[in-house]
Amino acid sequence: MTKIIPYWLYKTGYTDFPARDYDAAAKTIVVDLPEYKKVRFPKNWVKSGNSYLTPNGCEVVFWATGLAENFIVITGCGNTLKEKTFPAGLYVREKVIAYVDSF
Repeated sequence: MTKIIPYWLYKTGYTDFPARDYDAAAKTIVVDLPEYKKVRFPKNWVKSGNSYLTPNGCEVVFWATGLAENFIVITGCGNTLKEKTFPAGLYVREKVIAYVDSF
């Protein structure tokens, strides 16, 4: 499947896929992406606005949608607070789920 995406998005998360036809005027590029069905988060994750709260106490914050979707996973509290950012990419949701499952 071919998609036309902004060049900045290609550079942040899609450089693993073949690209062609850069349009300098619109700053877009044509990328060949594999067929992909978006993975849904588990049903026991509670959604509130632009974040999810997982049963093990992690908070998953997201912004943007579609191919530009980014995530921050926040774990712990106080002095043990940790944040991990997951930039946009085709398999970013799988990476977020695997990271949360490690706690």
